[in-house]
Amino acid sequence: MRVIIMLRPTNERGTKTAYTKFRKRLASEGFTLLQPEVFIRAVTRKRTATRLIDRISEEVPNTGAIWAFTLTEKQYAESRYLCGGPGYQEQMVGSKTQVVL
Repeated sequence: MRVIIMLRPTNERGTKTAYTKFRKRLASEGFTLLQPEVFIRAVTRKRTATRLIDRISEEVPNTGAIWAFTLTEKQYAESRYLCGGPGYQEQMVGSKTQVVL
């Protein structure tokens, strides 16, 4: 089972420090950054996920919005990574990870 936390901070005064503190809390709980403002963690049971979300909800910043939801492994396995075509750099150099000059 996966727990996903999505953040949407605002530009109000004091928000930056509150969200920085919240992100550090997520990192200390074992979450990894999936995308900007999207964190994910694998857990073994639904009960563990519920307790984890309850612990995190105690330190939610006052502004902005935070979504927390769970996905089963089957649902997560069916997710797809979508991206556009290769960028300019990949077209010119290729998909090699190392270029010898």
